[in-house]
Amino acid sequence: MSNHPTTDVAGNGSNKRLLVLAVCVAALVAIGIATLLVNVAQHKQEAKTPFFKTVELTNTTDDPATWGKDFPLQYDQDKRNVEMKATKYGGSEPVVHTPTNEDPRTVVTRSKLEQDPRLKVMWAGYAFSKDYRERRGHAFMLEDQTYTERQKVKQPGTCINCHASLYTTYMKLGEGDLIKGFEKVNQMPYFEARKLVSHPVGCIDCHDPQTMELRISRPAFIEGIRALKASQGIQDFDVNKMATHQEMRSYVCAQCHVEYYFKGTEKRLVFPWAKGLKMEQPSLITTTRSSKTGSTQIRERPCSRPSIRHSKRGARAFTRGRMSPARIATCRTSAKAP
Repeated sequence: MSNHPTTDVAGNGSNKRLLVLAVCVAALVAIGIATLLVNVAQHKQEAKTPFFKTVELTNTTDDPATWGKDFPLQYDQDKRNVEMKATKYGGSEPVVHTPTNEDPRTVVTRSKLEQDPRLKVMWAGYAFSKDYRERRGHAFMLEDQTYTERQKVKQPGTCINCHASLYTTYMKLGEGDLIKGFEKVNQMPYFEARKLVSHPVGCIDCHDPQTMELRISRPAFIEGIRALKASQGIQDFDVNKMATHQEMRSYVCAQCHVEYYFKGTEKRLVFPWAKGLKMEQPSLITTTRSSKTGSTQIRERPCSRPSIRHSKRGARAFTRGRMSPARIATCRTSAKAP
């Protein structure tokens, strides 16, 4: 008897299984491609709306709590600035303070002047000889500046530039012109400027409320970085249009975390970067201040040798035993009293 029919039946069954398997594989590939395309489309749509809006943020929204409704995670992290504890990277321990009419705070930080009385001598004539304490979080920057004993020395509105949310104030005072608003704040007495602000530096000072892109809102930095770039051969540098995203990540912090001086009777805040950022490059300020009259004489000259750019920075070297008081701040900025 022939076995051919049996072989044909077996072959047909094997072919059917291969066909079914091929169909299944093709279906899975099609499903995978479809899923990928849907996922790509979803991500493109998410990119158009990178956050879920519960409130409409504008250039007049300066309360971080309102921003927190759209960005609860970031706002929760920001609120942790109220925590007070010392770490190996800095920080401070809370110190109980008895409230007074002049200073209603119940908690402050340790006084560095009490820890090292030599600082009073080194800073004689400067507002920091009146009060200088360990740092604490950004949440306290405006409160601590308002009630510091440095206010016993008359302070200009310039001091508030790095302690308050000022973008909306600048724009309002300048009638839409950021620079004009900045100039008006500088020339005010501190407590007159203090009435115009309600919050410490906040979201609006570093972010565009529509796109959330990083932006520079402090005119002193805008002018300072333009001068620096000009010294490098780049003219008319517009930081908000020409800086890279990576640069902006540093620049937004450098709006405040830098050295500076107050220029002229108008007390204009200036970052002295026109000749570079290295110690031996900038044209710095030599300051002579009378501790009796509080008057200040300022003249500009290039540093003849690397030196401590600011008396506070000199203090750190001094308190670590690295130099004598006579060598502190040969070239330094004018009184820094934020």
